[in-house]
Amino acid sequence: LNMVPLVWLSLSILLPSLSAAPSLSVGRPTVARALRSFRSMNSGRTSSRCAARVSRRSMGLGLAATGGLMAAGVRRAEAAKRRDPVNRPDLLPKGDMTPLIDSTGMLSKSQEKRVIESIKSIEQETGLKLRVLCQTYPETPGLAIVDYWGVDDDTVVLVADPELTGNLLNFNIGANIDLKVPANYWGRVSGKFGAKNYWQKEGADTAVVNAVNAIQTCVRSVELGVKGACAPGALSNLKESDSPMVM
Repeated sequence: LNMVPLVWLSLSILLPSLSAAPSLSVGRPTVARALRSFRSMNSGRTSSRCAARVSRRSMGLGLAATGGLMAAGVRRAEAAKRRDPVNRPDLLPKGDMTPLIDSTGMLSKSQEKRVIESIKSIEQETGLKLRVLCQTYPETPGLAIVDYWGVDDDTVVLVADPELTGNLLNFNIGANIDLKVPANYWGRVSGKFGAKNYWQKEGADTAVVNAVNAIQTCVRSVELGVKGACAPGALSNLKESDSPMVM
């Protein structure tokens, strides 16, 4: 298998175990495997920096427990501080479902609007369901986002949290996404825009917006059969003011 580095996290890398968590009804066989891997991983020995190497095949439903799932290919580099479970549906937005949850005020209203428009465009044009959660643990909906967003194998969840690992951006990748986007792409986006020296200089808001723009350009190009937009060099000159590729 082609092993590639990838930063994995999300709300429930916070979970030391799923024993206290509610049962999840995502309804896919991948979930059962994900939960088993998650239980073994989150026993208080999870690496906060995660020198993870995840095979293409192991990129199943990484969000079975709202994340923290690193399946067969994971290597834990060091012990991490144990964190308490989070499951707070009271922190979910009221009203209609929104693909962006900003529980910390990380983005401005105009940025929120742009990100939501990009997310909707991505889903309409490619079928990839991007979901973005901006949080500062423990003020987060946690496990509640699984049912709220209907996370499945076509879902990518981007979690932006400046406190958890030093890297702002962490991804959970649905099993079907690897069929569309190169497996190592998510690690490159995280390494580019989520790196501490980047987001501390440019701002966490800019990092999130640029990451979404990059994802939109990449997945659109894949859908059109255009080469190069998901390559490493494609991220080098992307600015917040850049418009995603027009269909």
